[in-house]
Amino acid sequence: MQKVDRWSDVVKSLWDQRPEGLHLVLMGSSQFLMQHGMSESLTGRFEVIRLPHWSFSEMCSAFGFELADFVCFGGYPGPSSLISDEEPWRNYILDSVIEPTISRDVLGLARVDKPALLRRVMQLGSTYSGQILSYQKMLGQLQDAGNTVTLSHYLNLLSAS
Repeated sequence: MQKVDRWSDVVKSLWDQRPEGLHLVLMGSSQFLMQHGMSESLTGRFEVIRLPHWSFSEMCSAFGFELADFVCFGGYPGPSSLISDEEPWRNYILDSVIEPTISRDVLGLARVDKPALLRRVMQLGSTYSGQILSYQKMLGQLQDAGNTVTLSHYLNLLSAS
């Protein structure tokens, strides 16, 4: 839905014209894109239902995951058969999760003067996952990083997407 121009106007119109008892279900994977296309608040017309990644028990039941598998590879059902070979798993996540988020969601809607730097910031954040990483350390590891304002802007874009 988030790729429809003025999608919130369309939803408001559909909602207001709906027959008695009809429910509308809208799905979108990008909160960043959904917020970008909103021109109507839709106040009183929606309920947000979050569908997170699969839980440990779901991954265990469906794919036989052990706790160590879940901690390392997460709740992504798509590449679950690839966990025995980390490189294909990593490529799957990069090609089907990370790159589409950056190229379609972030670069499509926000001003990014240095797309390669944005991708490198994402890569660096993934490398230090679960750790505190200072701006200074990031600037030291990123070539052509510019300044902390640019870096902060890119981190905010990635966080929102």
